[in-house]
Amino acid sequence: MTEELKLLLGQCLSVGFDGPVIPEEYEQLIREYKIGNVLLFKRNVKSYEQLKKLCDSLNALILRETGHPPFIMTDEECGSVSRIAHIAAPTPCAMACGQTGDPHNAFILGQIAGQELRAAGINMGMGPVLDCYSNPNNAVIGNRSFGRDPAQVTQYGLEFMRGLQSAGVFPCAKHFPGHGDTAVDSHLALPIVDKTEEEFRRTELVSFTAAINAGIEAIMTAHVVVPAIDPCRVPSTVSKKVMTDLLRKELGFKGLLLSDGMEMNAVMNLYGIEDATRRALAAGCDIALICHSAAQARSTMEFLAKSIENGALSEDTVRDRHDRVLQWKKKLQPPKGTQADFGSDAQRAAARKIMDASIRLLSAPEGKPLPALGKHTLFLGLPARAASQASDEVAVDAAARFAQHFGGAQDGAQPSKSKVDAAQNIVAFFSAHADLPALTETVNRLAQAGKPIIAVCLTTPRCLDFIPDTVWKVAAWQYDSLALDALQAFLEK
Repeated sequence: MTEELKLLLGQCLSVGFDGPVIPEEYEQLIREYKIGNVLLFKRNVKSYEQLKKLCDSLNALILRETGHPPFIMTDEECGSVSRIAHIAAPTPCAMACGQTGDPHNAFILGQIAGQELRAAGINMGMGPVLDCYSNPNNAVIGNRSFGRDPAQVTQYGLEFMRGLQSAGVFPCAKHFPGHGDTAVDSHLALPIVDKTEEEFRRTELVSFTAAINAGIEAIMTAHVVVPAIDPCRVPSTVSKKVMTDLLRKELGFKGLLLSDGMEMNAVMNLYGIEDATRRALAAGCDIALICHSAAQARSTMEFLAKSIENGALSEDTVRDRHDRVLQWKKKLQPPKGTQADFGSDAQRAAARKIMDASIRLLSAPEGKPLPALGKHTLFLGLPARAASQASDEVAVDAAARFAQHFGGAQDGAQPSKSKVDAAQNIVAFFSAHADLPALTETVNRLAQAGKPIIAVCLTTPRCLDFIPDTVWKVAAWQYDSLALDALQAFLEK
């Protein structure tokens, strides 16, 4: 592979790695193959000082080896998908923000995220999520969406975009052409969106079209099949009809097009990472994301070079992608800010105020006030878990925390009879988890027996649809300490 070809192809990949420092294998990958961009996850983030040093080192290494600064990117949607929340200001998820009734809150969240990212040396925040939560069984998007209404998603999503931009960070809207009407997680398998083209244009495309018209810098693809747009039924990431004909030509998108992770089963099981990347570049993607492995990045670079040699991938196509990447790199702003701009008291207070405003009493039996909680309350919960395949934040134990605070008892999804008999009232915490049916059955049985119950949803409120209206229903939107703090204050009113 020639040096020129390495420089061309290297700008078309963004590669992640493990750990808080640059591994020798990764550094060698950059030196040998001229990879031009990097993707960071929580596994790379230990402290502000460490993260800033890491970003400075990555910038210097890639600038030296390629002649251009890298896009240093990370998923920063706020809420359950945030790679820095454990060391920065914890923030509400998009759905919580959407429940506040004030779109300016989305701008504030985007601005907080942008200030923190730029202060650390990260120049692209992969958000906002512009997917409409149009399928209530959608586990992968869920509370990452601002809501079900395309107009609401558009309004809040664009405000979040502007918040990032105001801080000098590139936003990257996702997941085009829309991942909101799926019941399958593309990390695990290939989702199919069986809507008519007219239905698709009325929902999924509304927010993306508005973001394009507003000048968004980058968009991420979705590994979903949309037969109404591409009858060949291939994942949108590798579909020229979706990525070029629809996004580029019809909608007029001029910015950077990033693939979702190429290790995700939705594409890897069909093509393997190497050929999936070739297909994505040919379809219209500018940068393909390889999230975990330097070895996979090496094999992908070699595969792409051979594909150019045998005519399976046009060098002109690669040159077009390379040139667009460099065109947008000219617009990058240098890092700005210090640790004072990273998880400051003001940022934390602003985020907490938004979270407080989002907590909702969805229904109350006969309009009665919430029962008072105390030592005779039994708190039911589920084991700690990550919110979704896209989240790497493990939840706190809500039942244990609230039992300790209010002085009550705690149990799991199927509580002991002695604890139930001793309880005057019950609080049950629902989330997206395998034990959800057991907890639902328990709450329904206890409700029929006349026990006063508060059902609290720590994700989308879909799970509360299966609980009778004789139960108080509360939505707290996400399973983390920020939401539990707000919920605790709400229950104490």
